Amino acid sequence: MRVAVLVLVVSVSLTEAARCVPTSSPQCYKNSTKPDEDFICEWDERNPEKSQTHILHIWDTVKNSFRTHVKCSKPAQAYLHLEELGTPSRKTDIWVQTQVGNLTFKYSKPQIIRMKRSAGILNITLDKPTDNKGAIYEIRWRKRDSEWQNTTFETKDSTIKDFHILHLQNRTIYQIQLRRQAILRSHPCKDSLHALWSDWSQMVDVPSEIRRRPVIRCVEKNPENGTRDIHLSWDAPLPEESVGGVKYILKLLDWPCHKTKKKKQTTNQTYNTSITYSEARISIIARNKVGHSPERHIFIPALKHLNYCNSDMPSNIPKADNNTCLEWYKLEDGETRPKTVNSSNNILLKDIKNEVDHFVRHYYFLHIKRNKQYQTVVMCPFYSKQKAPINGPANVNISDITHESAVVHWLSIPVVEQQGFLQHYVIWISGQGNTKFHQVPANKTSFLIKDLHPGVSYTVSISGRTEAGNGPNSTVNFETHSKEMGLSWQDQTILIVCVVALLCTIICSVAARRLKLLPDVPSPVVDVAEFRCPEEQDQRWMIEEVHEFILLLHQDPGKRRENVTPEQSTLLQDFGLVVFEEEDEEDGEGGVSDLSSIKSCCYPNPSYRGQMLQLPEPFHMTDSTSRDNDTESTYRDGLFFETRVLECDTTSL
Repeated sequence: MRVAVLVLVVSVSLTEAARCVPTSSPQCYKNSTKPDEDFICEWDERNPEKSQTHILHIWDTVKNSFRTHVKCSKPAQAYLHLEELGTPSRKTDIWVQTQVGNLTFKYSKPQIIRMKRSAGILNITLDKPTDNKGAIYEIRWRKRDSEWQNTTFETKDSTIKDFHILHLQNRTIYQIQLRRQAILRSHPCKDSLHALWSDWSQMVDVPSEIRRRPVIRCVEKNPENGTRDIHLSWDAPLPEESVGGVKYILKLLDWPCHKTKKKKQTTNQTYNTSITYSEARISIIARNKVGHSPERHIFIPALKHLNYCNSDMPSNIPKADNNTCLEWYKLEDGETRPKTVNSSNNILLKDIKNEVDHFVRHYYFLHIKRNKQYQTVVMCPFYSKQKAPINGPANVNISDITHESAVVHWLSIPVVEQQGFLQHYVIWISGQGNTKFHQVPANKTSFLIKDLHPGVSYTVSISGRTEAGNGPNSTVNFETHSKEMGLSWQDQTILIVCVVALLCTIICSVAARRLKLLPDVPSPVVDVAEFRCPEEQDQRWMIEEVHEFILLLHQDPGKRRENVTPEQSTLLQDFGLVVFEEEDEEDGEGGVSDLSSIKSCCYPNPSYRGQMLQLPEPFHMTDSTSRDNDTESTYRDGLFFETRVLECDTTSL
């Protein structure tokens, strides 16, 4: 009996869970005997519940398949057309199924919540159906302007969101769509359950992941009124990474008293903001549909640290509140901002002076918030207490020594050794029993010493001074030059420059000739003439540019030859000729028997051949005897003439 009761309870529970209700078998009939009249099927409703749905199933026993399913529009009654029954002579099974409620399921189209793509793997996060059940999904994807590929997958009931992993080709743009349907469970109304596919989701472009950090360009305008205007710009990612749009997320830390960064989102590739004189940090990432780029951090340093307080800035703010921010830190070397920076909006400078280390330089900024804009009103170094420097200047040396001057150089005292604000350097110059005193500004590292004496030894001492007093001295000795000693440094400089210029000229000339950088200087076109005396060569070998000529006295053959006086054998200045005399004792007729015996050199006159020249008369010579055996040479109009007078009885020219 217990087993029977248990089976009965389980059966009732399953029936109620499936919402199936019992009915009678359908009765199908015609109202007339007409062959073309349709059938009417009726059955009894045995359950009083409302919202019942009746489905009439028609089964072909020969083909073992359903011919049709008819959803009844009226309660407990259905009209069957002959076309739905098929051949009337064939055996057909008809039954009715009654259910409470709608057992046909159709989900809404899925929504893609998030996509993440990395190394060719696309992770898709989808929303859950309204009943929070698992579902069957169909996904299709393709490259742009190509054929679709598709696959199906199932999700589980136990998850909050639905997930799927899709493998894609790297660095390629894709398009995807999804749809889903309910998963049918087994129960007594199994045959009446229908799950329909949802509509396709909107087609989504899938870009490639952004691999590189944005490259940021920062332009800072001149600081003014406690603020600095900053203009940021950056380049867009690659085209395959920018499909579907790119957003840029900036995080700014420009108010030192707030440790959290302000977050800004923009789709532009530029951003303008204002920051204080203190340090500011900005980070940016580029985000697309499948992820974001690595984060890019930029650091905008504070304005250069001042060595002294600016007198134009107010020294303090009387009240501290949420609109003020005091920032301070230890500045031991005077330049490097430490990693640890203190900030507070509840205290002022006077409150921290007694808390910081003595004799150590600190730096502070005082910022205020005015009209929703941050400004710096004070930036200044400070000491809680001061004393004299620990050490004197280092590397003190003397240069450019002359007989009356010298230049002393040194290195500044490091900030860590100053122990206070350095006011100036004190210089003592001692020599010949006298001491001179000079003060040099703290920002100087050299000093010209004048009015020294030649050949004298001097001692120079230098120390730094703060408001607490002078520090230790640094000393150096030197001796001036004598007046007679060498050249001055100005003369030495000029001499060195001249020597270097000369060497450069020589080197350039040699290099130009070796490398043939300059064209060769053309040689003058001059025919080479060889000058030789008749004794050394035959007359026939002479070249045309060099000639000999003999001036002959023309006489009438019928007349007796007269002796020619030595006066007639003078140089014919007006004709540019040379007269030669020759003794001829053997030839009584006055002819020239041997021209080769004439003692002469070669004289350039190309027009001597075939000429017979007459001696001009008269010749005036005051002393003919003094010219005997004498030779005169003359150069005129490019010709060389020689006159030789020989004493003889008969003269031939």
